[in-house]
Amino acid sequence: MSDNLPNTILYPEQFKKSKPAGYDGVFDWSWTDGCFGKTKITPMDWDGVVERKGNFIVFETKNPGQQIPDGQKFTLQAAHKTGLFTIMIIWGKRIPESFEVWYPKGEVRKYSGIEKAKKIVSRWFEYANKNPR
Repeated sequence: MSDNLPNTILYPEQFKKSKPAGYDGVFDWSWTDGCFGKTKITPMDWDGVVERKGNFIVFETKNPGQQIPDGQKFTLQAAHKTGLFTIMIIWGKRIPESFEVWYPKGEVRKYSGIEKAKKIVSRWFEYANKNPR
């Protein structure tokens, strides 16, 4: 991977150590500078998104102890408010060490462990299959 990462990658050393799933290179979003008025808005990514019959689960991964940047949090909250998105914030870059789930009806719960994470994602899939939108 090239060391010429765009400035939109907040933690370049960590990024180099942990490439995203399906990694196919880095896109430089600097061409959008100035397109969003006089704000600090820059495009962001979600680490994983699955759609099933009009239902969505979004995965966002962070290193343990790392907070979600405000702009990303606002975007996740806005998606969550639609009622179509389950949001799963995972701390741990290889496996879920701890995580919280924002359920579509507004409930937020904290959990830990990979087995619990698998169970929650499996339950989401069952729900999405039975509840097309």
